[in-house]
Amino acid sequence: MRRISAVVLLCLSIALTGAAPTRPTPRPTAKPTPAPVATTPAQVTSLPIVVVYPFGTSSDIPAANGERAANLFVQVMNNSGGIDTIGAPPTVKQAQYLSYARSVNADYYVTGYMLPLGNGVSLVEQVVSTRSGTMVFGQTAQIESFDDAASQAIAIHDGIVAQERSMKAAYAEAQATATATPMANNQANITKGLSGIADLFKRKGKAAPSTAAVVKPAKGVLVARVSGSLPASNLNSATSELYAALNGFYNARMTGASGQNVGKEADAICGSNRNNTIATGTLTAASSHHALTTRTQWTFELAVYTCWGAKLAEQIATAASLKDAVSAAVAAYAQAHPQNG
Repeated sequence: MRRISAVVLLCLSIALTGAAPTRPTPRPTAKPTPAPVATTPAQVTSLPIVVVYPFGTSSDIPAANGERAANLFVQVMNNSGGIDTIGAPPTVKQAQYLSYARSVNADYYVTGYMLPLGNGVSLVEQVVSTRSGTMVFGQTAQIESFDDAASQAIAIHDGIVAQERSMKAAYAEAQATATATPMANNQANITKGLSGIADLFKRKGKAAPSTAAVVKPAKGVLVARVSGSLPASNLNSATSELYAALNGFYNARMTGASGQNVGKEADAICGSNRNNTIATGTLTAASSHHALTTRTQWTFELAVYTCWGAKLAEQIATAASLKDAVSAAVAAYAQAHPQNG
């Protein structure tokens, strides 16, 4: 009916035009061309996509708790705004984390590992960039309540947002430097000539400390659980401290492997990613009584293996605190093996 109506209207228009008397055609008058109006193109902004994988758990924690914790992180991170967070299905294997995250166009992915600690858990968290395939940052926290877990999710969220802002600022600075207007030759010469005189009025102070980022070697380190005859809470604390200390020098990643048979299980722990070492340790403690006080000396024996099961290095350190003993052993290893090999 619309086509028929259009044809009818067209015919009527032609008929009326033919019936109208002929009139002289008026001269066209020149009209000023309107100035073009600049329009700002609509900017399409997309939020960075983050995939959160179910957190790994030790044998003391139900595996379902790791998935629930990851779901909590997804909810809190999305509620904080600025990023688009999605949960990964539990069927994705750890070796597929990077490829799966890239398949859903994610910019980052988050992994974690939970160990029992006191009345709560020690949670090791890592954020990996899918652009480079390397860890951007990581942290270890003690979780005893819902608020603790939510605050860690917010910390991960804020870290990713800060990383994105830093990248954008660096890009903008690079663009500004590339398009900077050069000074005229005479002005450049004047500035160059005055620079020596201006230095006379500068007070020479101490050199500013270097804030260059630590460049980590390509070979990463897989962390197996610390063993020993001490209570499980001490061993879990030592495992968390071992990860934190190693991550300061290398790209560390937590595993669920026990440290008791690393030499025999090294091949299975490394899997297809052979560019790694495996670090574990043994923790002992000795207490002595002095008057009304008791002093405890902690000894940590660090052991690092290759992916084919050979022991690469061994470092022993003793200190008045568990953390200091672990940190000292790791620092000694890092000094002797800066490239982790």
